[in-house]
Formats: sequence, structure tokens, C-alpha cells
Amino acid sequence: MRRTAYTSEDAALPTTNLVRGPELRAHGLRLRVTSGPNAGLSVTLPAALALVGRSPAAELRLTDPAVSSFHLELKATPTGVEVVDLESSNGTYYQGARLDRGAVSSGATLQIGASTLCVELDTAEEKPADELASFGALRGESVVTRELFGLLARLARTELSILLEGPTGVGKELAARAIHETSQHASGPFVVLDCTAIPPTLAESVLFGHEKGAFTGATERRPGIFEAAGEGTVFLDEVGELLPELQAKLLRVLERREVVRVGSVKPHPILARVLSATWRDLRARVNGGSFREDLYYRVTQARVVIPPLSARRDDIPLLVRHFLACLPSSVPCARSITDEALSELVLRDFPGNVRELKNTVERAAMTAAGAMITSADLAFERMLAGEADRGLEPSRASLPPPAPADGAQPVAPFKEAKRTLIDEFERQYLENLLARAGDNLSRAAALARIERHYLRELLRRHGLRGEE
Repeated sequence: MRRTAYTSEDAALPTTNLVRGPELRAHGLRLRVTSGPNAGLSVTLPAALALVGRSPAAELRLTDPAVSSFHLELKATPTGVEVVDLESSNGTYYQGARLDRGAVSSGATLQIGASTLCVELDTAEEKPADELASFGALRGESVVTRELFGLLARLARTELSILLEGPTGVGKELAARAIHETSQHASGPFVVLDCTAIPPTLAESVLFGHEKGAFTGATERRPGIFEAAGEGTVFLDEVGELLPELQAKLLRVLERREVVRVGSVKPHPILARVLSATWRDLRARVNGGSFREDLYYRVTQARVVIPPLSARRDDIPLLVRHFLACLPSSVPCARSITDEALSELVLRDFPGNVRELKNTVERAAMTAAGAMITSADLAFERMLAGEADRGLEPSRASLPPPAPADGAQPVAPFKEAKRTLIDEFERQYLENLLARAGDNLSRAAALARIERHYLRELLRRHGLRGEE
């Protein structure tokens, strides 16, 4: 069914309150302003998260001019209230000391600007959130992940513009695609705009499109991303990286719900839904003046934070088995993993989150010595990934023995000692590599992700040889 475009009256409406999630079920928040311009103001919130500031999007909105638009965020926990100052101009103070991030007990008093705020836990029971074991291509079995999927599924049925936040590698684009695929926009295309890669000189053409001859090089008419999306979805990836002048252009598009191609005067209505993602905290950027507050309202009718993998380690076993099951059947590799190796992955840190876990599992499966990934295979995979890149200490067995404390044994020159250590590492690495590759030079180069001629030179230097 064809949808109609938003009208200018729709664009003038205020955004809805931010949708939070996933949230604690047993605790909400009570906030009371005890002094300042809004003294006596009190709110009780069933949600576990609350924004405090001058912004209309804040759950506790203050008129104190010394308070930032997004001043602080409060989170109810079973033991107290977690306080996060959002890089506010004048800071958040607790017991006379500045507090950037920390936990306070229920009933604590915070000083922000010229106002004093009492924060308390509210233990009213909340209605349990919907829980799903998967959402689109996303998988998880931890409580926090299942609640997240339930929240995303509910939001997908709405027309709200959603901001997906979280560190790199957590699956923000996968979440956006799943929202699109389960929404009423699913019949239209899913168009991605990488906000880090928009050339400033071609920004209007990228956003709005252009007519033939509109500028030098415009040899044909081309639609912009919003027209190209039709009745589908536009995904603004890394929206926090937009330059200020591009923010203004994007805001006009979202406010008017129409575009005018460069070189034309005819407006074209926007029918697509807008989803955004960022690894930055846009509220802090609003406070710092690097992101427009009015644009923030447009892209953040609902805000969802996708937690890092370290906050949901219970998902790792399911994800590992899922990644192994998704490997192409035509590729010779391991299809399962030992319990010992799986336990090691659960304990390992993954700064790159789910994306890094996926790469680790695929690399280990491709280079495994047998049909199952073992701890030994994970050790080799770690060597392939590079110990230096992961900030790991070199194996103590490969380090030269320490010199006696009395200094009787001479210390080797730094460059010589370093060269010896590198040579030992290279030879051990290459021997393991050839063993995994069946002594095949091309396969070894592919596993190590280096050019074959460079690998051949390394092998020659160390007196090793792989077959072509």
C-alpha cells in the first residue's frame, strides 16, 4: 500500500520521549529538585534510565541556565543510582566533588548548575519486556540481549526515527536492517549513507540528487539517497561524524520531508523512514556545540543503546556456534569447537565486539588442524592475528633470559637483541604456517594475508621452503 509523505505540520511536531532499553525490571527512579529555579519539581519514572537537562527530550527538564541541554544521565541499579555526566559545561557534583561517572546511593543529592537534585530508587515492579532469541541476523541468549531484541521489534512497527548507539562492531547496521525488514517499509530498498565519506563539495548532490548539467561533471540526472530509498529506509551510518554544514542541509531535508535536486526547483516528497547510528554520545556533542540540538531531535525520536560484547558474555557460545554453522559448506574448515576452546573464547576480551568474535571464529575454523577448533588452534589464530595488535605480551619462552643482577654477563646491544627476538618469532610463525597450509605456498600466503612473493622471501631468509 502506498504511503503519503509527511506534511510540514507533521515536521513541526515535537519528538516523542526517548525510548530506553533494555531496562531493569525492578527499579525506576524518583527525582526531586530541592533548590534552584525549579525547586519543588518532582517526577517518578518507571524506566531505569533518565536524562536530566534543559532539552525537551529530557525526562527531568530544568530551566536553570547553568544546566546543559543534556547534563547528566541516571541509571537505576539494584544497589543504587549510576550517574554519568554528559560532558556538561558546569559539571555534576556529589558531596562537594566533581563526579563524571560513578554510583551513588538512593537518596543522594547532586548539584548541577544552580540546582540541587535528590535521586531515589523507585521499586515499583515494571511490566516484563518482550523477549526474543533473534532479530533479523542478530543472535543472543542473554537476558539483556533478548530484551533488546524485543524492544527493537516493537520499535520496528512504528514510524519513529531511531538512533542506534554503541561501540564499533556490536551490530548497529544489522539491527537497522532488521528493523527495516520487519517494518512496513520492507518492500522498499535499504539505502546506507556513510556520513564519514560524504565529499563536502558534493554533499547536496549526494543528499538531494542533481539534474543533468547542474554542475561540471553532471552528465546525467541522478537521484539523491532519499529519492533512491523511495518508500524504504535511509540508514545514516555514523551520523555523529557529519560536518556542521552538512548537519544544516540534512536538517532541512528532515524538517520539510522533501528534497529539491541541484539544478531544479521542483520539490520531491520523502517517503522513506530514517534510521541512524553512531558510536559517539551525541548528547555530549550537543553540549559541546559540535552537533545541532534540533537535528538531534529529528534523528532521535527513539534511542537504543546496543551494549558491548563484554556486557553480554553469555551470548558468546551461541554466537560462536552460529558463526560456525554459517560457514560455506564448500569451504574445508572445522565445523565445531571443543568445550575448552569455547570457554577460552568466553573469557577473552574482544575490543571489536561481535565483529571481532566472528573474524576470530572464522580464522580459527579455516586454520584448525582437525574437524574441531581446539585451544591449540586458538593459539595459532592469535599468532595469525598478531600479538602486537592485541596488546599481548610475547611468550616468555621466546624472550632472552635476564642478565644476572651482578652484571657479570654482558648485555647484548638493543638492536641485536631485538633482531634475534624477531627472527625467532618469524621462524616459529612460518613453521606453524606451513604446517597448517600443508606446505602449500599459495594457501600459506592466503592464511597469513600477505603477498606470496613477500612470504617466499621470508621463507628463503629462514631456510624454509613451501611448495607452489
